[in-house]
Amino acid sequence: MPVTPALDGTLPLIEAERGRADLRRWLRRLAKVFDLDALRREALDAAAVVRYYEQNHDAYRRYHSRDGAVHMALNAGGRFDDAGFAEPLRRIEARWREAMPAIPTDVLELAFGQGFNLADLVPRHPQVRFQGIDLTPAHVTLARERLAAWPAERVRLLLGDFHHLPQADDSIDAAYCIESMCHALDLPRALAEVARVLRPGGELILFDGYLPRPAAALQPDEALAVELVAHGLAVARMQTVQALVQAARDSGLALVQMHALDREIMPSLERLERLTGAVIRWPWFARRALARRPAARGRNVLAGCLMRTTFGMGLLSYRQIVLRKEGRPS
Repeated sequence: MPVTPALDGTLPLIEAERGRADLRRWLRRLAKVFDLDALRREALDAAAVVRYYEQNHDAYRRYHSRDGAVHMALNAGGRFDDAGFAEPLRRIEARWREAMPAIPTDVLELAFGQGFNLADLVPRHPQVRFQGIDLTPAHVTLARERLAAWPAERVRLLLGDFHHLPQADDSIDAAYCIESMCHALDLPRALAEVARVLRPGGELILFDGYLPRPAAALQPDEALAVELVAHGLAVARMQTVQALVQAARDSGLALVQMHALDREIMPSLERLERLTGAVIRWPWFARRALARRPAARGRNVLAGCLMRTTFGMGLLSYRQIVLRKEGRPS
């Protein structure tokens, strides 16, 4: 099967000078609300990721997706539509039809969140045994309640860390991870674990944001904005596309496809910028309001204010990446 060439970058959606002006404006506003230097010194570990999702649980439902999606909607038409939250799943299904002789039998979701993806896919694929793993106890409880109608042989949800998968070697036909591989504290280890549990010829499909080029190549304000986006999302460090591809290759996962989806996430990012921009419109009020919120929820404002500009300038890029375990299916 032909390999779609990897994309080294993406065309900026915001003109550079305008983007730099927007970044400076947002950074000035955010500096009046947050102690940015103190935030940058804070270490982000697995416990911080759990706190982020637990403290933002209600906010995701209220402001992002009433159905519990915790990822970006893909909207090709330039306007936000919450139907776009299911679009990554339709593309996963399309890849299964394209790449596999039959719909996979055993599928693993890494970091299943509030269960939105599995609640969509399980009824659509009665022949598939789904498994999921997530680091956040509240997610596991909620997703189990959401999928309680399905027997254990159809869907099995586990509390755990995708750096240490409980699945047996060569036991999974296909895996996917939507906006969570960015949380990997040891990317080579996480990808090696996926490679271990995939059967030969099995694929891992990723949807996530990446640095198209190293952070060292960015201007100081650009690098600061990218760092603050990561911190606002409890991501220890944004990964480069090149690092992801190399770590995958070293683990025995070959790059098959890569598509830039920046234009399709822009309606979601514009929506988030409006919401979070309103929070910090008056810094004195924002400081008082955010002081009453859990810390991780307040810091999510950093990402909401900066993502449209950082992705629009091409400092970050949202990609669909398909990796395949080497070897022939048995």
